[in-house]
Amino acid sequence: MHKGMIPVLVSLFFLAMSAAPVSSANIYKVVDENGNVTYTDQKPSPGSQPIDLPPLSVVETTKPDVPAVTSESAEEKTATPRDLRKQFSDFRIIQPQNEETFWGTANTVVVSWGSSKTIPEDMKSVLYVDGDARNVPGSGSVSLTLDRGEHQVYAELRDARNRRVVTTDTVTFFVKQHSVNFGSVLPAARPRFGH
Repeated sequence: MHKGMIPVLVSLFFLAMSAAPVSSANIYKVVDENGNVTYTDQKPSPGSQPIDLPPLSVVETTKPDVPAVTSESAEEKTATPRDLRKQFSDFRIIQPQNEETFWGTANTVVVSWGSSKTIPEDMKSVLYVDGDARNVPGSGSVSLTLDRGEHQVYAELRDARNRRVVTTDTVTFFVKQHSVNFGSVLPAARPRFGH
């Protein structure tokens, strides 16, 4: 044999050995004194015999098509109350202003609420007028007819699951009307002295 052929044959032998399928490795079953079963590819004792394993069943499956989710709908589905609180942190009573007084409006006051960001339709608000709750859209306005005097209003923004997200500050305002007698009081007669 030619001297240069031996290294080539040795290389081919090791290449063939490394390409042998891994599944041909022997598997041994070992049971300890407590009855625990362990399977290993290491021969546990010199006289150990490998176990025969049934062939593996392989079932090919196809991955189902998953519809693409838009970033907006994914954001809405994963938005937590904390995320919504940050997004709508400027939610407030827009009208009336705190300590505002309404004169001569026939006891009618417009209350507006909202945020600089568009509030989704699946969110709503609860408007509290003098402690009475009213379900209203996420943002908007309502015309109220109120008695004369002091009134308070605030709103809560709620998510699609009716969890409170943000509560506005309480706004205090006053409704006043001129008296029907205002300006109609005659000056008192002055007594006359003399003559």
